[in-house]
Amino acid sequence: MKKIKIFTFLVLMFSFFTIDNLYAKKLEILYKVENYPITNKDVAKEINYLIMLNDNLKTIDEKELIQYATKSIIKEKVKKNEILKNFKFGGNEKLVKGQIEFLRNNLNLNQSEFEILLSSLDISENYLIEKIEIELMWNKLIYTIYKDKLVINETEIRKKLKEDLENPSNFLDEYLLHEILFTPSQISDLETNQLKIEKSIKEIGFENTANVLSEAPSSKLGGKIGWIKENQLSKEVLNNVKKLEVGDHTSPINVPGGQLFLFLKDKRKSKLELSFDEEYKKILSAEQNRQLDQYSSIYYKKTELNTKIYDN
Repeated sequence: MKKIKIFTFLVLMFSFFTIDNLYAKKLEILYKVENYPITNKDVAKEINYLIMLNDNLKTIDEKELIQYATKSIIKEKVKKNEILKNFKFGGNEKLVKGQIEFLRNNLNLNQSEFEILLSSLDISENYLIEKIEIELMWNKLIYTIYKDKLVINETEIRKKLKEDLENPSNFLDEYLLHEILFTPSQISDLETNQLKIEKSIKEIGFENTANVLSEAPSSKLGGKIGWIKENQLSKEVLNNVKKLEVGDHTSPINVPGGQLFLFLKDKRKSKLELSFDEEYKKILSAEQNRQLDQYSSIYYKKTELNTKIYDN
C-alpha cells in the first residue's frame, strides 16, 4: 500500500513535468518580497510541496495552480519578514520534528519512504524545516499580539458541557468541516468576492476553491478543519451547519476575519467519553484557535499592505 502511494506521488510529479520544464529553462526572478527573491524554480518546487500536502490539487487548471503556488510563496515571505521584526528563528526543533512526524504519518510512509518522496520532489529537509518553522513562529506572533483580545465565555461553555455530559444518551453530532475564509479589501468588494467563490465552487468544487481562494491557514489542505463536535462550535456557526446536508455548504457567515463559508463533508454521532476537564480543555482550545485564525487573517492583510512586493 505504501509503495503504491509513493509510486502515485512520483507519477503525479512527472505529470507536472510541463510546469517544471517551463520554469527550469532559465532561472528568472518573478517577484521580490522586500529583499526576498522568488524565482521560477521556487514556484515549481512550491507546486510539488503543495501537491504533497493535498493531491486534490492535481485536478486544478495548470495556470491556476501556478498562480496559487506563487501566492503561497509570497504569503510565506511576507510572514517571514514580519516575524523577523519581532523574533529570531531557532529553538523550535522539538515542535518542528513533531510536525514533520505528523506529516509523514499522515502520508502513511515510514522514514525511508518519506525521504525518497522528498528527494523525488526536490524538497530538502532544510526547506521543509523552514516552512514549518515559519508557520510556528507566525502563530506565536499572532498569539503574542492578540492573546488579551480573545473573548471566551467560559461560564457558558461549562454550563453547556455539563448539560451535554448529563444527557442520558451522551451522544453529540460531530461534523467533518472544510472552510473558505476571505477578507475583502473594501466593503464594495464583498459581493464580488462572494460571487467569485460561489462560481469557483460550482466549477471546481469546495476543496479546490479553498486551495485557491481561501485566506485561512487550512487552505493548503483544501480548507480541511477536521472532525468538530457540535459543542466546539459557536452558536451562530452551529445554527448554520445544522441546516446542511452532507455535501452542501453554508452561505457566507460574518466573522471578525471577514466572511466564512463552511462545507459539510460528513457527519456522525460521537459519544462523550472524556472527563469534564478533558472535554472542557478541548472546547476551550478549539474556540481559542478559531479566534486566533481569524485574527491571523486580519493581521496578515494589514502586514501585506505594508510590505514592499515587486513584480518583475
